[in-house]
Amino acid sequence: MKNSLILLAAGQGKRMGGKTPKMFLKLLGRPILHWTLHFLDLCPAVQNIVLVVPPGTRQKFDSKKIHAVIAGGRERTDSARLAMRALPKEAEWVGIHDAARPFVAPGDVARVFQAAQDVGAAILAVPAKDTVKLSRQGSFSIEQTLRRERCWLAQTPQVFRRDIAEKMHASSRSKRFTDDASIAESLGYSVRLVPGSYENMKITTPEDLVLAEKILKKRIRHGK
Repeated sequence: MKNSLILLAAGQGKRMGGKTPKMFLKLLGRPILHWTLHFLDLCPAVQNIVLVVPPGTRQKFDSKKIHAVIAGGRERTDSARLAMRALPKEAEWVGIHDAARPFVAPGDVARVFQAAQDVGAAILAVPAKDTVKLSRQGSFSIEQTLRRERCWLAQTPQVFRRDIAEKMHASSRSKRFTDDASIAESLGYSVRLVPGSYENMKITTPEDLVLAEKILKKRIRHGK
């Protein structure tokens, strides 16, 4: 089985503030993207990577697994669609991963690819720790309290059989969704949840950088 990973690193990170694209902010002196690639290089389940970066990026990237580096599109779904075209011909399974999640564990990557190969599509996710409230659109009024034991927080990688991924990103409805699994669900595909780790956090705000640095120090200390 040939496993490819689309690594989405073209986002500007508006919630982070500042002018530097989020992936080039520093963690322990190196860009976030450096660490993401470093830890993906430790994942045997990933054979190659299509890296999506902001247009105009001229930086070189140190990873033996990079198959192609391409400029991203206007939206996340545009970037994923462009990356699909750059996949190697032999790719059978496609993982899509947020570069803002540098700490995904090799074992979790292997398990989510295996689960996808069992059923066609799978994602990493963690159980919600907090009670989730659904608000009425455009207001702060609570419409519904969701049962916490049924709530999962989606992570990445999200993995799909190649033909499913191609149908997803050929669909005009893809722009309506905030993750790839939602597109697959809208097309009628079943997606399996694979329990992941809370350390596989998405770095989104300045506060996240503080926690990310602590996780990174622990990883380095334990040689992972």
